[in-house]
Amino acid sequence: MQLPFGEWLPDQPKFMNPGANTAKNVYFAARSYKPFPSLTAYSTNAIADLSKGAGSFRSTDNTSYNFASTKDTIYQLSSGAFADRGAGGKLLNNSYATCTITVTDYANIVTGSTIVLTTNAGTAVTFTSTTGTAGTDEFKTETDNDTTADNIYTCINAHADFSAVNPAANVVTVTRAAVGRDNLTVTSSDTTRLAVTDFVGGTPLLGSATDFITFTQFGDYLIVSNGVDTPQYYLMGTSTNFANLSAIASDGTPPLFRVSGVIRDFLVTGNISSATNRVQWSGINDITTWTAGSKQADSQDIPGSGGQIVAITSGEYGYVFRQNQIIRMDYVGGTTIFRFSVVSPNRGAVYGKTVCQDNRRVFFYADDGFFEIQGDNIKPIGAEKVNRFFDIDLDKAFSDRIVAAVDPFNTLAVWLYPSADNTANTTGICDKLLIYNYVTEKWSFANASASTIFSQFVGAYTVETMDLIDSSIDNINIALDTDFWLGGQRYLGAVNGDNKAAIFSGNSNEVEIETSEIELFPGLRSDITEVRPIVDATATVAITTRERLANSASTSSYSSMVTSGTVPVRQSGRYVRANVKIAAGSTWTHAQGVDFIASRAGQR
Repeated sequence: MQLPFGEWLPDQPKFMNPGANTAKNVYFAARSYKPFPSLTAYSTNAIADLSKGAGSFRSTDNTSYNFASTKDTIYQLSSGAFADRGAGGKLLNNSYATCTITVTDYANIVTGSTIVLTTNAGTAVTFTSTTGTAGTDEFKTETDNDTTADNIYTCINAHADFSAVNPAANVVTVTRAAVGRDNLTVTSSDTTRLAVTDFVGGTPLLGSATDFITFTQFGDYLIVSNGVDTPQYYLMGTSTNFANLSAIASDGTPPLFRVSGVIRDFLVTGNISSATNRVQWSGINDITTWTAGSKQADSQDIPGSGGQIVAITSGEYGYVFRQNQIIRMDYVGGTTIFRFSVVSPNRGAVYGKTVCQDNRRVFFYADDGFFEIQGDNIKPIGAEKVNRFFDIDLDKAFSDRIVAAVDPFNTLAVWLYPSADNTANTTGICDKLLIYNYVTEKWSFANASASTIFSQFVGAYTVETMDLIDSSIDNINIALDTDFWLGGQRYLGAVNGDNKAAIFSGNSNEVEIETSEIELFPGLRSDITEVRPIVDATATVAITTRERLANSASTSSYSSMVTSGTVPVRQSGRYVRANVKIAAGSTWTHAQGVDFIASRAGQR
């Protein structure tokens, strides 16, 4: 009896499930499952922390640019290596945290008052006031506030872990000698007369572990934002490092925003620091213009209780995703400029990184599951299929780490997320992919350790990166003198668990597909002697059986395929399902189902 695997439907019961009970490390094509490739790392170095966002872009001269960001800085991936491109003109190696000490009423500073500064590594250094001769790490209070501040400067500047600028008045600015923004607290035993501020800075970007990074391309400009730091820009073909977007503004000042998109000829920003429900856009085809009324630049506060803006899509029209609302933006020109239409009054996107787009098809995860939006139509794509599975499988301690991306070549929308299976997870690293084929409208899942995924243009190939095409040069049938090797091919990329650039192009995933649970002979038990996997690879099979639906299932050990293509087994039961595994490293194309060789075993 032949049993097709069918689509993966984890939200349905195992018995009489019209599809597969397991579909791991595969995706569903037209009539079969195909292998979902494993991650292949190819950068020669790693970024310093988990990625909070990444983007891949082509300039007008057809050059590919790839970037990834941690919470601390922005990196460019070029020639297979990451290089720090910083923010605001600062890099990781020259960003030093600073604090201030303000002296007032010096005459009443009690002898033995202390100021405690902490190094980035966590070592506390105490500086103490005295009225006598100052020793190591001591400062004398004398004459007036400014003189006392000078003495504090001299004392701190003599310590190897800090430097200070000779103050012009009563305020001392202290800079740490090592970069980083750990252990920023500064304490004073006299907060009135020796008022201190905590250290700030230490890295080019100052976002937290939960602040994601948005990359948007506007012509040859890349715009980067996190809602905390001044928005950044990079001009492809010209810039070396990222700089403040405000530096190129000539008419008005760009807002501090979290997300952005390009709708028609406007850079549209959202989730403004002063109003999380506001969108503000630049002048038409001009990101240097921000004054309202100039070149059609303007802003709009979106009313209602939809929550903050979390994503903006790009195109001839765009969608503004709030937490519980979706608004469509259409350019109409004139004094109106944009028309705002509520497409979904009560459903939005949980987080900005859960939205992905392939041209006019937009996919997103909401409070109540997975959806696709086209035009004004919102279509549920996960209901009674994967919504309940995902809700249970998601590690909600790190739910802000979900990232969505599109694999346009294979027509897949993919959500990377941290699963509850990874009980030892303390960093929020993601370990699973939920995969939706938006042509066949079928789901599957895969394992992958990564902090972000994104649709990536691979740059010019080297001998080392040819492995991304195939691990064996004998299998590459592309002539070496063609333009193909100049790069620009689009893959589903990632920053992997080792913080290296990676592409989903390997074959190191073990595949597991399990059939629906059925009665091979309705009303009767079955004796199963062989199973023939309908796959074009060598496979192993385990049989799971039970006598009653209320019983726990019993699973056999895995048996290997023999030369005839069948797998000998010896199992009996009323309710039966077959679990097929294809070993990591196997080369195969299609997995369609199994063929049971069984006989009636009567009733029990």
